[in-house]
Amino acid sequence: MSVIAAAALLVSGCSAHPAVGRPSPDPGAPSPSSSVGSPTKPVEAGEGLVWSEEFDAPGSPSTLWKRMEGAGGWGNEELQNYTASDENSYVADGILHIVARKAPSVDASGTSSDYTSARLMTYAAFRYGRIEARIAVPAASGLWSAFWMLGTFSTPEASWPGVGELDLMEYVDQARDLNNGVVGAKRDGSAWSRVESHPNPAGWSGDWHVYAVEWTADSVTYSVDDQTLGVIRKADLESDQLWSFDNPAHIIMNIAVGGRWPDPRIADELLPADYLVDYVRVYDSEVHEVPESWLPPPAD
Repeated sequence: MSVIAAAALLVSGCSAHPAVGRPSPDPGAPSPSSSVGSPTKPVEAGEGLVWSEEFDAPGSPSTLWKRMEGAGGWGNEELQNYTASDENSYVADGILHIVARKAPSVDASGTSSDYTSARLMTYAAFRYGRIEARIAVPAASGLWSAFWMLGTFSTPEASWPGVGELDLMEYVDQARDLNNGVVGAKRDGSAWSRVESHPNPAGWSGDWHVYAVEWTADSVTYSVDDQTLGVIRKADLESDQLWSFDNPAHIIMNIAVGGRWPDPRIADELLPADYLVDYVRVYDSEVHEVPESWLPPPAD
């Protein structure tokens, strides 16, 4: 199996490298704390495998997942309408399929879109540990595939970026570069990010690879196929940056179409495009059961 080439470090704000599906922070919002409280009572971290989804049951995704729905851009001027249809997310032969399609549709608010896709979020939230998934991503101009984690909203005031974001895997367009990193809050409520971009060898898209994060109270370490990609340490933050990664966080998987980051030209001839997931596993982590009312709402 090919190994990702050594990476050059890129540090940029969300305007240059937008995070998936979140609106820009409200400049008038109060300064967030370094973390927000858990919506559930504290739990002890489990040892070994504490949660997994093996996609053994064919049909709609299991009740471990919520299908987020809606068009409207998702904070990044994206073009797709995320649906709860089995045409956009389903399980077959032990594999989860997340499918981006050229298909006109209208969401519940009346917003129309020329594309449909799916965005799946775990009902459970996790705090620390190892989170990994075996994934094969598609490659086409205008696509944006992601495997990431978003901190649980615990109050209306606790919003992105203060809840924290961990991006295990993001690919745009031809999947020539793997991007991963974190997005946290500054003391003034604006976002800071650290993103690493790793060039991929030819033929990377369409093949299976294991993307993972090792997450502790002091560091976030990313890897692919057990090759370490980079480490973000709490001790290395600048004075105005808050460590926003102590909150339980949901796992999210999605394909966006268009938006501020990918190529604006959509390769319609390559649709439908399949994002494939063999399994998702969580080790040595706290597992928080979160009421649906606490899940992040769609972004306008």
